[in-house]
Amino acid sequence: MNSGEQKPREGLNPYQANRLRITCRYIDKLLGDIEGILNSTASKAAFPRYSADILPAQRRTIEDYIARVRAQLVRILDGQGIAREKPSIPASRAVHVMLLNIDIAAEELGPQYMRGYGEVPESVATELNGIIGELSGLVHRFDRYLSEGVGEDLKARLDRLDHAGHDLELLKGIEQTVRDRGLVEFRPSIAAILDRAEDRSFEIAVFGRVSSGKSSLLNAILDTDALPVGVTPITAVPTRIVHAQLPSLTVWFSEAPRKTLEIGHLSEFATEQQNPGNAKHVVRLVLALPSPRLQGGVAFVDTPGLGSLATSGAMETFAYLPKCDLGVVLIDAGSTLTADDLQTIMALQQAAIPVNVLLSKADLLGPEDRDRILRYVREHIASECKLDLPVHPVSVLPSCTAMLNEWFQTQIIPLYARSQELHGASLRRKIGALRDSVAASLEARLRRRDQPSANLTGRAQAAEGLLRKTTGTIEEMRAVCARYAEGATGTVPAAIEEAARRFLHAQSHGSYGVVVPGQLARDSLTQFVQIQVLKLQKDIAALAGQLDADLRQSAANLGIPDAPGEDEFKPLVRGSPAFESPNFPVHLSLPTFSRLLRQRSAERSVARQISRQVPPAFYAALEAYWQLVKAWSDSVIGQLKHKFETYAETYRAQAEQALGGRELTTDEVKGIEESLARIKRGAGTANELHFVESAHGTRGRQEERG
Repeated sequence: MNSGEQKPREGLNPYQANRLRITCRYIDKLLGDIEGILNSTASKAAFPRYSADILPAQRRTIEDYIARVRAQLVRILDGQGIAREKPSIPASRAVHVMLLNIDIAAEELGPQYMRGYGEVPESVATELNGIIGELSGLVHRFDRYLSEGVGEDLKARLDRLDHAGHDLELLKGIEQTVRDRGLVEFRPSIAAILDRAEDRSFEIAVFGRVSSGKSSLLNAILDTDALPVGVTPITAVPTRIVHAQLPSLTVWFSEAPRKTLEIGHLSEFATEQQNPGNAKHVVRLVLALPSPRLQGGVAFVDTPGLGSLATSGAMETFAYLPKCDLGVVLIDAGSTLTADDLQTIMALQQAAIPVNVLLSKADLLGPEDRDRILRYVREHIASECKLDLPVHPVSVLPSCTAMLNEWFQTQIIPLYARSQELHGASLRRKIGALRDSVAASLEARLRRRDQPSANLTGRAQAAEGLLRKTTGTIEEMRAVCARYAEGATGTVPAAIEEAARRFLHAQSHGSYGVVVPGQLARDSLTQFVQIQVLKLQKDIAALAGQLDADLRQSAANLGIPDAPGEDEFKPLVRGSPAFESPNFPVHLSLPTFSRLLRQRSAERSVARQISRQVPPAFYAALEAYWQLVKAWSDSVIGQLKHKFETYAETYRAQAEQALGGRELTTDEVKGIEESLARIKRGAGTANELHFVESAHGTRGRQEERG
């Protein structure tokens, strides 16, 4: 080697380089722990670990040292030519895991686990269930916020819409108020309004009971067969249908990246058969079709069915309902108007959403019967909902397309030309309702200043405790329903004894010759089962009444005017499934010397005969029926809980503010008053809430619940 040549620099071998990288990473982790200590002293942790003995000036110096050590770590690795590892774990996934651990920890507070440490009093068990329900509800809302991709800054979204020419000044003021005042409970509502504003489509959602013909109607309207029909496809999640030159299906998941597929895969995600209980964790379905009827900014939505056969989809429907711009309610001509239909119409009315009512499968009726049922439906809607709505007959049969076309041409086509105007009016209604809710929250904060602190604190504690206890009662009702279903077969012996009593009663009164033993046994068993279901329905109805009363009491304690209307919950407890026993023969003979036997002995003898002849098919049918009842009760309780939480979440936030432990400062009061004035300045335009023109040319005007 020449003296002028430089000797090649020797480096670390791969194992040594890896050791250096790991050590630097460990040092960086320890620096992060130091930052965590600094942050914890300034955080609002419920259980702080460290006392705040580091002054602000000292903190800045410590942060400077941390930055210098980190810079040195980078130079060390760069100097050795060692690449730094790129982050591989998405932050959102790590948060999901943490939330799952929180949910598990909350679940383990349940009375069934606590009993391992000693007996739990019944009243305390209810409160524990309430604690679990509240924590779980918050965690699930947090998790859903991450899953649905709404973590993007709301202000940035508003700024983009502002640059695009949207007039959302009032919403910008509301968002700033929510941000400034920490009103996190209103963020989902703002995000939902932004979704609609960014979309710019006029959304027509189709509602109705299971098998009412929603999917068939949309297939006929859009001249497609993309939506699954024919096998009672209970839609698991809403399917949104938009215009595109090429057909496609886009599926969003809560735990996986979204997928774009051919439209033939829709049934794999949108039906209860192939996606039971939304086991695939689908959060959104968008079906793109080249249909001319999807042009002009109009989109359709096929919602999950309601009624006794509906399971998880019913909750999705009621959660989706306030998001649409026009609701089309299908009433099955075969079953006419039901409680579920009226409930849907009333819910749309309360959300200030225009309604079209259709009588589907009208081809099943002759002209006279059709006119009679149309009149009946119209009169009952007027009586129950206080709405004068026309009802249009429709059918998807090719021979009856005139009915469908007439409705579409007169009611829907005119909306196309006005879709953007109507879209804007719908947004203003939703923003106005949100403004009222935020204003009520701010006004409640200001009322704290004018009321004796101890008095307000006591009433806030009472409201918080009542809401927690009621949440626990909801969770306990699920267990009650499960016990009903689990004990189904245990009721059969009692039902058979009842059949035996009825048989002997008929025999003793001389009607033995006209009594068909098989029919009597089946009727007795069916009636006994229905009595059990009616008891369950009565228990759930009592829960609905309790939810209504407890929310009213909580609102009164907190001084909140936004309380449930009369009987807002009870209409949800309807439509329990009916049991039909399969046919089976029963041959009974009167016990020998029956007149000499005591009544009880004769009943046991006849009951044994019936019991031996009840076939396995009956027990299978009973088991399937109680699973259906379980699904129905879960759906109803889910709907009750959803409606309860729409009020309770705001009430809890108000109670939390009242129990904050300190009075508002002068600056805080001034800031709240300024925020309140800012969002109220836009009240004039937001209050101009107009409905879509109805079929008879009139316009209604309603206010949404604040």
